[in-house]
Amino acid sequence: MKGAVLGNKITLLWVSIIWLLAVAPLAVAQTLRDPGLQVSEVVAGLSLPTTMAFIGPDDIIVLQKDDGKVRRVLGGGLQPEPVLDVAVDNASERGLLGIAIHPEFPATPFVYLFYTESSTGDDTSGFPDPLGNRVYRFTWDGSALIDQTLVLDLPVTPGPNHDGGIIAFGPDGKLYVVIGDLNREGQLQNFPDGPPPDDTGVILRLNDDGTAPDDNPFFAEGGNLEKYYAYGIRNSFGMAFDPVTGKLWASENGPDTFDEINLVEPGFNSGWKQIMGPDERDPQGIEDLFHVPGSQYSDPEFSWFTTVAPTGMVFLDSTQLGDQYENDLFVGDFNQGILYRFKLNATRDGFLFDNPDLADLVADSEAEFEELIFGTGFGGITDLKVGPDGLLYLLSIIEGKIFVISPVPVQLPET
Repeated sequence: MKGAVLGNKITLLWVSIIWLLAVAPLAVAQTLRDPGLQVSEVVAGLSLPTTMAFIGPDDIIVLQKDDGKVRRVLGGGLQPEPVLDVAVDNASERGLLGIAIHPEFPATPFVYLFYTESSTGDDTSGFPDPLGNRVYRFTWDGSALIDQTLVLDLPVTPGPNHDGGIIAFGPDGKLYVVIGDLNREGQLQNFPDGPPPDDTGVILRLNDDGTAPDDNPFFAEGGNLEKYYAYGIRNSFGMAFDPVTGKLWASENGPDTFDEINLVEPGFNSGWKQIMGPDERDPQGIEDLFHVPGSQYSDPEFSWFTTVAPTGMVFLDSTQLGDQYENDLFVGDFNQGILYRFKLNATRDGFLFDNPDLADLVADSEAEFEELIFGTGFGGITDLKVGPDGLLYLLSIIEGKIFVISPVPVQLPET
């Protein structure tokens, strides 16, 4: 079994962010491997931003982890007042974490937020225990988020890390929600004799009102299982839907080894806590997993042996950066502020690599994943989005900034 969840050598722990900010060197310039592209700063001055969403052209709302504020960036300007301020518990990885826009927005003006709700009505940091990790639906009235409605109530203890928090609507119109294992060791963490399913270490699939769709893979099992799309997940900060196939991909954060990228089919068991990385490299095997009828384990489509803490993911469903990047998968990391690009194969169920050492689908060294590096110097990426303009936007928690990648303007000859 993998080493203890706490005390890992390299892991994505939000509790370390303040330390990182205190000791971080002077800002490093952002660089891209493609000389035909450039990085520009959209906005600065954000406080520990976690995720963002476009609600219109040049109109972005951004979540701030520790203070529970939802900020608006309009026309490239950070608006002075938040559009919402919720009471969060911000210990470790808790806080204001995830955002999803209803697929029929703005006709259906719903915005969904995942956050760790404080039990005092004020922002707290570990004491007293928070109420829970919760998904709320709000209505956008054009200038603020109003009409709070509880959609999903999830566990929060023991934690305080591995809360997940990423939420997204799929092309099927369903709301997908990821929560980490919260350091529990139950059946959903693949201990067959452990406590029963308890809404940890899973990806949930819900109707927009929080009910369970009857075509979920475990719906017939009833109880908590009816809400699940996948389980056996240690922690995740990234989900993205392939615009070509509609299938879900997700990142998963390992302890001191084996961060993963997974193609998440319905009923997927990712293997934690028995397996991280390919099964053949793990002392346990799939026979040790907790089996729910209809579930299946599969190896990750890619792993970093030494953890980089992958975070935001997005498919570039645009040709604005060049035809060669259309529908490629882009992934950010927290540890090094690197932006990675993955080219999918013809069947879009795996990746294409030039380096023959990646035939095992594991990058065992920086030299092996060198070909995947698209950009550097972004200082702890937490989210990626494709804007309405078809450009690629990056959110940096360390820099407190949004960046955009765009083509270098063509210089016309003088006449």
